[in-house]
Amino acid sequence: MLRNINCKTVMTLALFAAAQFGVRASAEDPKDILWYGNSFTLATCCGSSVSVPNTFRVIAASAGHPLPRMYDASMNGQSLQWHLTTPAQLANITTRITAGETWDNVVLQDFSTMPTHIGNLAQHISSTLGMYQAVAAHSPDVVPVLYETWARGYGNAFYTGVSPSFPGGPTQMQQELRDGYHLSTNNINSTVGNELAKLAPAGDAWELANFPANFYGDGSYHASNRGTLLNALVLYGTIYDDPTTSDIDLTTVLNGLQLSASDGQYLTSLADAVLAVPEPSAVILLSFGLVAFAGRRRRV
Repeated sequence: MLRNINCKTVMTLALFAAAQFGVRASAEDPKDILWYGNSFTLATCCGSSVSVPNTFRVIAASAGHPLPRMYDASMNGQSLQWHLTTPAQLANITTRITAGETWDNVVLQDFSTMPTHIGNLAQHISSTLGMYQAVAAHSPDVVPVLYETWARGYGNAFYTGVSPSFPGGPTQMQQELRDGYHLSTNNINSTVGNELAKLAPAGDAWELANFPANFYGDGSYHASNRGTLLNALVLYGTIYDDPTTSDIDLTTVLNGLQLSASDGQYLTSLADAVLAVPEPSAVILLSFGLVAFAGRRRRV
């Protein structure tokens, strides 16, 4: 029932990781996860060698969970409004899962400027709700996960020139993204009447690191493998309710991404910092610093 596996190497690595944790996996049902986004989810167009969903899959297996069964409906350059108004994209809700089964999560990632003042905040809020409702019509208990994106890097054209789009630099852009994703998350929750929707604050983790150049794979825009791993870690922690990623053996993941153990330690410290904050703000984030590695609980 595995769907949309377009990275044979990643799948092999994930199966290997899953075998290492077979005892735990046998006691837990695999999650069914549907993804809607663009190049910030697909990632391989623009500087990363593996997509966010495929990286997420290997992390979940490395953490001892059964391999999630997923379909990635993302399309480069598209917004959630496009997904919502494109019949073929909505058809994935019913055609990419076995009859009689339902989605556990739907990950929603909007166009990278949509929640900001140069995008369309109202459309972002309405399309996230609309996408959730479309999936919920098939899977009533589906949990929407809003994948907060990140600001452009230092030196980007958004911050330069006579009339920069964001005169406050990456900090201003990230604040607008954060505010927009909080608004859309809260809008879904107020509509359904409970705290159903989850916010995956990936962009906040980029801000905590101060938007380093090596997180970007194409200058100051899309993610490199480091950025992709950070995004996937935050999404993993959000979806599996696991605020501590630094106790996961990421050897398989890091080898697949050609990253070092020190990369893994640094990126998990960032992920853990934002996952530990229910409602992160820029001031809170900057006060955290790096999380110490000693004394972490080990997974059983």
